[in-house]
Formats: sequence, C-alpha cells, structure tokens
Amino acid sequence: MLRQVRLLFVLMFMAMCVPLSAGEPIKLDAAKVRVTATGYRIGTMKELAFAFNNRPYRWKGIPRQLVGWKYTQLYGGQKRKMQVTCEQACDVFIATAPSQPMNLDGWEPVEGLTFRYAGTNTNVKMQVYSRRCEPGQTLTIPQDNWAGSTLLAPEMWAKIDTSWIDLSKVPGVVIDHQPAWSAMYIGSPSIAILPNGDYVASHDLFGGGSTFNEMGQTRLFTSSDRGKTWSRLPDLLGKFWGTLFVHRGNLYIIGARHRFGDTVIRRSTDGGRTWTDPVDGKSGLILHDRTHCAPQPVMIHNGRLWRAMEDVNGGNRWGRWFRTFMMSVPVDADLLDASNWTISNRLASDQKWADGRFNGWLEGNAVATPDGEVVNLLRTEISPEGGHVSRVHISADGKTATFDPEKDILDMPGGNKKFTIRFDPVSKHYWSLTNWVPPNITTHNPGGVRNTLVLICSKDLIHWTVRTVVLHHEDRNCHGFQYVDWVFDGDDIIAVSRTGYDDGIGGAHSAHDANLMTFHRVSNFRNLSWADSVVDPASLGVDVKTAQ
Repeated sequence: MLRQVRLLFVLMFMAMCVPLSAGEPIKLDAAKVRVTATGYRIGTMKELAFAFNNRPYRWKGIPRQLVGWKYTQLYGGQKRKMQVTCEQACDVFIATAPSQPMNLDGWEPVEGLTFRYAGTNTNVKMQVYSRRCEPGQTLTIPQDNWAGSTLLAPEMWAKIDTSWIDLSKVPGVVIDHQPAWSAMYIGSPSIAILPNGDYVASHDLFGGGSTFNEMGQTRLFTSSDRGKTWSRLPDLLGKFWGTLFVHRGNLYIIGARHRFGDTVIRRSTDGGRTWTDPVDGKSGLILHDRTHCAPQPVMIHNGRLWRAMEDVNGGNRWGRWFRTFMMSVPVDADLLDASNWTISNRLASDQKWADGRFNGWLEGNAVATPDGEVVNLLRTEISPEGGHVSRVHISADGKTATFDPEKDILDMPGGNKKFTIRFDPVSKHYWSLTNWVPPNITTHNPGGVRNTLVLICSKDLIHWTVRTVVLHHEDRNCHGFQYVDWVFDGDDIIAVSRTGYDDGIGGAHSAHDANLMTFHRVSNFRNLSWADSVVDPASLGVDVKTAQ
C-alpha cells in the first residue's frame, strides 16, 4: 500500500498552445497551472541527466526542442498521485514508456518526440504525449506503469508547503531532516566532544540527488547545551564518509573526498567553522586511490593513532570490492603530512571462506585487545547469516595485516552492519551500539534489518552480551537506526544515528535511505539491563531469564 507523501508543489510553467513537431520551432504562450504532486523533484532535461530519483538510469537522445525544459523527476515503480489544474486553456505535456501498459485515454502522442532512459541492461523508449486542458479543469496525470508519467514544461518552479512536516514522533533530538523526495539521503553520522564541552556532529548526503560520486558534501552542526539544541555550521565540500575526532585540542575529520575517492584529512582550530584544504600530501591528502570507509573510530594506542580503511580494488561486485588495511601515525606528528602515516598491506576477502558463503568485509574498527595487540574488527557479510565480525591482526609497527579464516571469524550481535567499538577504562569492557536481529525475525537479508538498536559489551572482543534495547520500531522497511557513531560522556554515551522515520510527508524512502540525523543520550550505560529496554524483550522473542 502506497504511503501518501503530502507535499504541495505549486508549479508554474510556459505551456504549449500549438502542437509540437520534430522540425519546427516551438511556439509558446504563457499559462499557469497548479500541480498537486507527491514527492517529486524538478530536473532539467539534458543528455545524461538522471531520469529517476531511485535508479541510476539517465536520459539519452533528448530532442533539441526539449533540451533545457524542466521535468518532474519521479521514483520509478512508485505510483504516486499527480494532478494538474489549469488556470487558462493550454496543452499539458507528459512523457512515458509506451512499452509499459497504462491507460492513456485522452492523451495523444506528439509525433517525433521520443527519447530514452538507459542504464546497465536497460534501454527504454519514452514517448511525449499532450492533452488539452481548459480553464479550471483538473487533469490526473497517469502513473500506472513503472516509469510513470514525467510532466514536461519549458519553465517550472516548486514551492513546498512544509506545514505537513511533523517530527514530533521521532525519538531523540532531530539534528537534521532531509525529505525523501529530494533523492538526497542522510549518511555517515559522526560526533565528537570539543575541549570546551561543546558537541560537534556531522553527516554527508548520498543518493541520486546528491553529488556524492563527484564531490562529497558534509553538513556540520554544533551544540553548546549537551545535545538539547543544535545549530548548523558551514557545509564542508570535498568530504564524504567522515569521522570527527579531537586530537591535542584540534578537531579533525578523516574520510574520503567523495564516494570511492582519495583519503583525506582536514583540521579545524575553531570548532568546525573553518577547515584546512587537502590539496597535496603536505596538507591532508593521505592516499590518492579509490578508497572506502565510514565514521569508524580513531584509536590512540602505544603512542600512535590508528584508523581502519578499505580500498575498492579487490573485485567486481559490492562486498568483494573491499580490501582492508590499517593506517597509523605517531601522536606527535603532523596529521596532515602524508609521509608521517604508515599504511599496512591490503587484504582482500575470499568467497571460499565460511564454507563458500563469505560475501565480503568492510567498515573496520581499530581496537586494542586486552593483551595490547591492535586488531581490525570488520563488519562481515556471510550469506544468509548475520552477527559475525572478522578479526584482522595488525603488527606493532602497523605495517603488516594478517587474517586466519579458521580462527578469526567471530560472533557479534549486529556484526553485519556498521558499528563503532570503544573501550571503557572504568568498566574494563568494550562497548558498541549495533543493529541486532531479534530472535523473532527470520530473514535471508539480515543486513537490511536496522530497526532495532541494542547496547552490547564484551570483556575480550570475542564474547558479547546484549545489555538492552536502546531504539526500536516494529516496521523494518522504512524505519531504521543505523551507522550509529558515539562517544563516552562521563557515565553516559552520546550518539548520532542515521535514522529513517515518520516525518509527516511520507517518511524515509526506505530504512536504508534515511531522512534524519538524530541525537541520543544513553544515560548510566554501565548499569543498563533488559529491564531498561524501550520495548518489551519478550515481544522480540527474548527470554530474559536465559539471555546472556
């Protein structure tokens, strides 16, 4: 059942009062229409522009008459409602795929005006249709096939009625909201505490409406009242998948320049308002390569900073792309100078591991074991199971990474989604917040189950205990609390989440494609138990008496 997205777009465009032909100039008369639409963006017709918000398909073969026109960029396969009300007589133009059956009664094809949307193994013809609209008449734009009907006009603008937005039910404190219709989704939340006690949080933007493939965009926020309210700092361009951390009084962010881009680090001396620019190896460009990461922790151990990374040179599909390695640098070195960093060898995974079910590893955590060894604990994809991590051993000098698939695939609740592990010197335990799959859920895609966030701990990084359920929603399709980054704040844990939740205008596009970054405080975390869960553990299939 489709979730209605109650966004009111007021669209104005120059509408055609004469038919179009492929070889004649287009004659235009001004006309105004009101369009009630659900979750569309406005795009500009040009070669290789994205055709849909949720697929990488691009327009090809655009007729010269349509170049520069505006169009409603749809969500392919989601049959949402669009109506047009004309203020004066005009022609209304749409484009759809004639190969996909749909009722087009009253709509006439415009001769010679066709183009395509194309991608890998996809090449679909789009035909332009027109229909006369009289003053005061309301037309329903047909949307009953996968491609839907793209509304076309020489000029188009949108004014969004935000009165429908309702974030009152969202758990925690909403730091940022990005509506699903924008096709820009919130990713990579990170948080740090400045020396003066202020909090700084960040997230990037991914999806078809963003520039994440060419230029990462990171939004930054600060709070001076312990997370109760947040204000926005200037955006940081050329940064993606970034981890915030404080070192020797300065704020840093380390990650990639864009999706699968160079590894770069930036420094701020004013709490995130201005940053250094990584133009070369002396100013923060650490690796010129196709790299990958997430907001993974930067650990201090034995006089060095340690940070896990991956490159994407290991295979031809997601999961198997990732080769893991460790980066480290002396604590007293200039972190912006690439020559100060030690890079280990890079390890690719092997599908033959775990009886041929090993799909890949990524998003590792640099952690020191109770014996003082540095290891990299990686999110691990083993089909069709969840709850595993891979332990890669790092030599004391940071140069050598080794892995034994017979000994180093370990159990960990929620280990097949991104997690952050930190050691607490007070309790002598390691802690994490993970997307655990409750016992009452049976699924062949545990990596997609992100609607339950639990607090877990371990004494040895091998045996883990679920302590309590921190966040939960019964729906796992469009609700999620994922990629949670966190730090200790005295007896509390403070965390930021990439959250998919209801917002009054249709919610998240999916659990994965989050529409919110939220802040959460886990108070007195060391003393929490199943009894403190936000949901009755029995409803998740947990027998508290036998649960460890």
